[in-house]
Amino acid sequence: MKIALKLLQIDEIASVTGIELDEHDEDLAGGGTVTIYERLRRRPEQSSCHPFLVTVDCVTVGFLMLREGPALPSWANPDAISLHNFRISRKAQGRGFGTAAIALAAVWISVHRPGSSALTLSVNEDNSSALRLYRRCGFASSGCSFAGRLGTEIVMSCDVSELLKKFVADR
Repeated sequence: MKIALKLLQIDEIASVTGIELDEHDEDLAGGGTVTIYERLRRRPEQSSCHPFLVTVDCVTVGFLMLREGPALPSWANPDAISLHNFRISRKAQGRGFGTAAIALAAVWISVHRPGSSALTLSVNEDNSSALRLYRRCGFASSGCSFAGRLGTEIVMSCDVSELLKKFVADR
């Protein structure tokens, strides 16, 4: 199986199909792709947002967004890249695609943004499956949390170099 990230143009986000989540999981991941597109379209720093499809053998199974510089949320360190709207389709979950997508995001960061040393994210404290995934990938709590749209969000971070080691070990 070939797992890959495909960089999208921002206007392609609204037409993404094939990612099936239940309503609650979609809410936790920032809403549907049309909602994500509409929010991103209004952002002044669009060029600092990088949307990706997660594909397996050229079939879409997920989506993620990396943000940098002026598009970073207030809770992120300025030298980090932040992960947003991450989702793997319900039918594709539990098969390692989420772990692989995070590792591939680290590869993209190391190639395209070598000055960025960490990948950071926020996750709802009640999203136990996402918390398990992130911990398994090497993310640790930064000790910071904040009130998010759906409850308390925990800020987590991992060095890109650690994620790359995992990518090499899993190959």
